[in-house]
Amino acid sequence: MKLVLSLTLTWMLLSTAEALNCASCSGSCTEPVLTTCSSQTMCVSAAITASFPGASSGESVKACAPAAVCAASGNQTFAVSTSNLRAVASVQCCNTDACNAGNVSAPATPSNNSLQCFSCDYLNTDCSKKINCTGVEDRCFKANVTIGSLTKQTLGCASANLCAAAANLSSLPLVQGFSDITCCDMKLCNAAPTTTTTIGLLLGLLVFSLY
Repeated sequence: MKLVLSLTLTWMLLSTAEALNCASCSGSCTEPVLTTCSSQTMCVSAAITASFPGASSGESVKACAPAAVCAASGNQTFAVSTSNLRAVASVQCCNTDACNAGNVSAPATPSNNSLQCFSCDYLNTDCSKKINCTGVEDRCFKANVTIGSLTKQTLGCASANLCAAAANLSSLPLVQGFSDITCCDMKLCNAAPTTTTTIGLLLGLLVFSLY
């Protein structure tokens, strides 16, 4: 019995000692706080820019990162866009204590690439609108979005890594309103019947994928 208790105590002490500590904040991130990660083994620091018709915004995020977002240390770019929104995140992943305390440069404005996807118009009455994807957006996507008792569809362009992260909803509890997220890699492959989209929730898909 004493041996079991001793081994248990040793395991608990080692587990505590090995827990990763990451800087945590969102928004301007001028005063990040150190947070002990529960099960995550990576820290993430991200700079996010989003543009809307006639407006744009920027945000920083630092947090413990799930494997769906940070499979390994290094830099990557997440992106998503519709006819109403374009959002890009420069992401840096690392695996030592407080390694994400520094700032990440805001992503550069991406150029159009050769992929086109379907999206909805500004009034969300016509979802046969074709948009040009930009930068690392190499997938077309469609997803269901639940708002209260209503479930709608949204569609547009996305990067492959965002598709992979969004599909793992068990590690992204803050976007559980999204379901049946599917991505494809051919021109206009995301055709859908009547759909609507919510700009704020689309931005949430990108932002909360980074947690």
